[in-house]
Amino acid sequence: MVSKQYDVVNMESQDFGSEAYQAINLHNFQQLDQIQALPDEVVYNINVVGRVLPFKSNRYVVDHLIDWDDALNDGMFRLTFPQKDMLAPADFDKMAAAIDSGKNSRELKVVADEIRMTLNPHPAGQMEHNMPSYDGQPLPGMQHKYRETVLFFPSQGQTCHAY
Repeated sequence: MVSKQYDVVNMESQDFGSEAYQAINLHNFQQLDQIQALPDEVVYNINVVGRVLPFKSNRYVVDHLIDWDDALNDGMFRLTFPQKDMLAPADFDKMAAAIDSGKNSRELKVVADEIRMTLNPHPAGQMEHNMPSYDGQPLPGMQHKYRETVLFFPSQGQTCHAY
């Protein structure tokens, strides 16, 4: 794997924020010129896995941090766009079959949710051991993992910006 090196100390401020923010996600990633240059199988795999594991990126990452000449071996590409091996083969095949059969978005969401339920989004008992409470009532969407820190997880924010 080839990795790029950046001199972040000496980067000028105009390198950041000179372009308007544009979210890149499942709904628009195929419009990127860089994605269109990838093999069809890779794009298909991102589409399949991205329905189960939502992702989000931005133009800065896409335009400046990914080595598109060797995207399949580029660490930033692999962190940013979901990869086929992130799902068990049976789960990948199940989601792919649902897409290929022409299921509508609501039906695809049901399949994706079924697959997600088999994954372990809360390792090491974090839902039992780390959920804070107030007056004896659990506070869902929060975790108290660290002495002075409470983590807040709004359900609308459950998109990973990198895997």
